[in-house]
Amino acid sequence: MRAQEKRVVAVTGCDSGIGKSLASLLAGKGYRVVASHLGTDPFREDSGIVSVQCDLRKEADIRRFAAAVKAEAKKCGGLYAIVHNAGIAKGGPVEDTPLKTVREVMEVNYFGIVSLTQKLIPPMRRSKGRIVIHGSMAGRIALPFLSPYAASKFALEGFADSLRRELSPFGVQTALLEIAGVATPIWNKAKRMKLADFSPVYRRSLRLFLENFVEAGNRGLDREIAARRIVRIIEKKRMKPRYIIAQSTILSRLELLIPDRLFDRLCVKLFGMDYGK
Repeated sequence: MRAQEKRVVAVTGCDSGIGKSLASLLAGKGYRVVASHLGTDPFREDSGIVSVQCDLRKEADIRRFAAAVKAEAKKCGGLYAIVHNAGIAKGGPVEDTPLKTVREVMEVNYFGIVSLTQKLIPPMRRSKGRIVIHGSMAGRIALPFLSPYAASKFALEGFADSLRRELSPFGVQTALLEIAGVATPIWNKAKRMKLADFSPVYRRSLRLFLENFVEAGNRGLDREIAARRIVRIIEKKRMKPRYIIAQSTILSRLELLIPDRLFDRLCVKLFGMDYGK
């Protein structure tokens, strides 16, 4: 495809995991991909991808990434889609989690997404494109020891609904992906949590949490399969407001039906949370 015929897709958080797979798949299908990375550029030898370093905690980086997306959209066939994939998972007991950690998670998982979206709405309106936000089942079901992460994903649920309703009159579509158990490096990063940083009363439960929840994530849906599903969603003529991305969407939907009090008791049993006795 000639440059002016290509449509631009912006994807954040492409160092590894779903983002990296997604950027490569989209480039292979002929899109002009503008990908953000935090560390070393993973696409140095891929001419189909414009890779820009971007830390979503820094407004200057967000402006630079947005400018690169706009520049490519002008050269090509407009801005087809934004995929907000970047995110971090940090947590711990609410009692012991530093506010610095809470703010960092919110900066990356929520405020960074809001800021980048604001900057790209004008070209998105012109192209009648689509916005895809990577949320999480943690935005519907908040597990213990994940309050910063869950709070950021709950915030995205409301943001995505408001955004979708504001922009739909322009022909801009918005979809929220509620991702559950995809095997990506985010889980192993979560395992780096140092139990010694937290009160002894929580440590046994935290250890069980890491073993049961984080290891289950490592056994989750293959990231390449997840990326292919997301590409199909991006290319749908009419996207739904929400999609669950999981090995078993039926099981995920059933989890949403569990009454809160019953889920509370299940957490106590699963993570050995009998420390209050």
